[in-house]
Amino acid sequence: MKTSKDLYWHNNQTPASRRFDDIYFSTDDGLMESRHVFLTGINAPEIWQNKARFTLLENGFGTGLNFIMSCQAWLKSTGTDAHLTYIATEKYPLSNTDIDRALSHWPELNAEKQALLNSTPPQSAGFHQRHLFEGRVTLLLLIGDSAAMLNDLDARVDAFYLDGFAPSRNPDMWSADVFSQLARLAAPSAKLASFTAAGFVRRGLSAHGFEMQKSPGFGKKRENLRGCYTGPAAPDPKPWFNRPAPLAKDKKIALIGGGIAGMTTGLALQKRGYQVTIYEQDDQPMNRASGNPAGIIDPYLGGGPEGLFYRTALSHALDYYRALGPDIFLHKGLTKFPEQAAPIHFPDCGAISPPAIRAALSRALTIKTGGQITDISGLADMVIICGGPDSLTFPETKGLPLDPVRGQITLLDGEGCLTPPDRVLCGKGYLIPPVKINDKITLLTGASFHRGDSTTDIRDSDHEENLNNARALWAGVGDLAITGGRSAIRAHSPDHLPLCGPLPDVAAYITSYEMLKHGPRHQDFPPAPLLKNRYILSGLGARGFMTAPLMAEIITALISGDALPVPRRLYESLHPARFLIRNLIKGR
Repeated sequence: MKTSKDLYWHNNQTPASRRFDDIYFSTDDGLMESRHVFLTGINAPEIWQNKARFTLLENGFGTGLNFIMSCQAWLKSTGTDAHLTYIATEKYPLSNTDIDRALSHWPELNAEKQALLNSTPPQSAGFHQRHLFEGRVTLLLLIGDSAAMLNDLDARVDAFYLDGFAPSRNPDMWSADVFSQLARLAAPSAKLASFTAAGFVRRGLSAHGFEMQKSPGFGKKRENLRGCYTGPAAPDPKPWFNRPAPLAKDKKIALIGGGIAGMTTGLALQKRGYQVTIYEQDDQPMNRASGNPAGIIDPYLGGGPEGLFYRTALSHALDYYRALGPDIFLHKGLTKFPEQAAPIHFPDCGAISPPAIRAALSRALTIKTGGQITDISGLADMVIICGGPDSLTFPETKGLPLDPVRGQITLLDGEGCLTPPDRVLCGKGYLIPPVKINDKITLLTGASFHRGDSTTDIRDSDHEENLNNARALWAGVGDLAITGGRSAIRAHSPDHLPLCGPLPDVAAYITSYEMLKHGPRHQDFPPAPLLKNRYILSGLGARGFMTAPLMAEIITALISGDALPVPRRLYESLHPARFLIRNLIKGR
């Protein structure tokens, strides 16, 4: 991997930035400095003793030294069921090559360094979440400008590391905007530690609710800062999207529906210490819209909220399926043919195996099949409805805007096909290269899209539609015989985004927020009136395999009280009450 252009090596051993003309850590002993300034500065490990969850935020990830040092301290001083969420901002991420070299000074951190290198997110801007150390640590790396990234973050932070370059060289990381966001994110009595003792930093943090004091510095540095948040809790500007109270670990959670949404969510919750049972009315999970013999991970090229959501989901899904098993991807490589634009190739995307995904997820989960749930009361401490189009069969979900959409795939005889495509082709439809289905070499194309249709018969007209779309991608389709097909019903929302989050009490929402039609300013609105311990994850549409892993993490963060793995505005665009709020704002 190439090295970072901004980086040079002071005395051939200490990493330094050309952009800011400053070193990343002390030339004396960066590890000892970090332990003194940051671990001791927040009173670790005592601060997290006997806590099931702890959230730490570093402003300035740099080489990752503070992260791996903190991970080592966490792993040594907590039980295996305790969970650390480590959030870090970084505008100019370093390459793995440079991180490896920078951290090679400390062999005692080799295990933690290697775990970081094996999980390093892409360097693209945005939110990137990774789980390390068998799920005991979650890294949420926010790549971009600190103030902007923190403004998008939804979390309750127990301790802060302020580790940007020197304030005189990098003032953007020590601005009033940043201090304001730290105060907004701070949990009661949150600790703060910083290597700097600059007066304007101390005064700025004090003005935003942190009680600050100077403490002895490390090495040649005389002083650094430590603090504790004593200010008020920040008000929520959109209380109708308030997060519910967290659910304690070891509680029982029931998921209604064993499609890809229910399965990925069940596993994510189970890894966070919940007792999970999935209820599936068919005789096996992933038997309906998630039950095709092959599927695709297909990038979305549009912009707006959809574009942000699908780009975030794509990165997460690719990482998820790579980690799930070696047999998940059937074909690597996907070429899209947008209308009136040149083809675009995505080497990491391609065709996946739903049966392999089902097998991998089923091994880890408790799944009860063959029975239909009609009443969710008393089923568990918490219930999550993940039933696709069937999600609307419960009183708790009445009125949610989900529509059934019928989709049919077409199977084509690939035996003897000498020059098939070597990658997935996508346009109006898609074509998957040869795969083995029921011991026969088969090409798969699809899928038709008929909104409002809930029937699953196999139709010649849908086959013809699929073949017409496939011919535009690869002319050889005309030589292949149809060997079968499969149809299933997906759930779609009016804005093409999933419904992911707590279920609203509709009548109470109308009463609480009726006055939104006059505008949200200068009014005191109550917190969101939610149905207690009732969630929904549905409306994943035709991209369920791409979006389900990220949706599972969002639901898990909401339930456990952890930091959201996506920007707050993206979560708001997925909230089940969003359509209700939009109508109230319009006076409907």
